[in-house]
Amino acid sequence: MIENQKIGSLKRATAYQMAEEALRERIMDGTLAPGDLLPVEHDLAEQLGVTRPTVREALRKLESSGLVVRGPRRRMMVSAPCASISSTAMQQAIVLHGISYRELCEVNLMLEPAGAALAAKRISAELLQKIEVNLEQTAASIDTPLELVKADIEFHDLIAEATGNHALLLARAPISDFLFPAYGVVVASLGPGKRLLEAHTKIFNALKEGNAEVAREWMGKHITDFLRGCEMSGISLDEPIREVNLEMDISKFERPRS
Repeated sequence: MIENQKIGSLKRATAYQMAEEALRERIMDGTLAPGDLLPVEHDLAEQLGVTRPTVREALRKLESSGLVVRGPRRRMMVSAPCASISSTAMQQAIVLHGISYRELCEVNLMLEPAGAALAAKRISAELLQKIEVNLEQTAASIDTPLELVKADIEFHDLIAEATGNHALLLARAPISDFLFPAYGVVVASLGPGKRLLEAHTKIFNALKEGNAEVAREWMGKHITDFLRGCEMSGISLDEPIREVNLEMDISKFERPRS
C-alpha cells in the first residue's frame, strides 16, 4: 500500500532529451542508417525546433552510447555501437542481477563449442594462418603465465571471428570479459599449458579439415577442462559475479578494446 506515502511529481523531459529521443527513434527505425551524415548543427536545430546548444547536448549523449561518431569534416555520422559499448551494458546487467560465475561458465559451454563448429564451416585461409601462428606463440609461452593467458584469449577470439556471426560475437563478449581473468588464476595455480596446447591443436586441426563435429567435441572438452580448473583453483563459482571478480586481479589480464 502507498496511501500514506508521498508520490513525487513527474519530471518533464528536457529539450535535449526530447531531441535525443527523436534522433534515436530515426536511427532505430532505419530512417537514418549507419554511415549517414547528420545535418550540421544549425540545420538540425532548425529541423527539430530547438537551439544549437540543445542539439549539441543531444548529440553528445548519442555519441556516448555509440550511435553517432565524428565523420568527415567533423560532421556527426550515424554508427552502429561497437562491441565494447554493448559489452559494458551487459556486464552491468550481469552484476546487478547477481549472476554467478557458474552460470556464465554454463553459457560459455554452449557458446564456444557451437562457435567452433560454425567456424569449421566458414573459416578463411587468413584466419587459419593466424590461429597457426597463435599455436606457435602458445607453445612458446607454456611456462610464462601472462603470455599463455594472452595467447589463450586470442585463440578463442580468432575462432569467434571465424564464425562471421555478429550475434555470436556480441553475445560472447561480456561473458568472455568476465571469464578471461580466471584464465590467469587457473594458469598461475595449475600450469595447464600442455593440456591447453593439446586441446587448441586438436581444435585447429578440425578447423583446417572442416570437421565441425570434432571441432565442437574438442572445444567442449577444453571448456569443461577449464571449468574443472576453476574449481581446483578455488574460484568461488556460486558467488555473485562481483564477488568472484574481487578474487581475480583483472588488471593483469586486460584485453585491448576495439
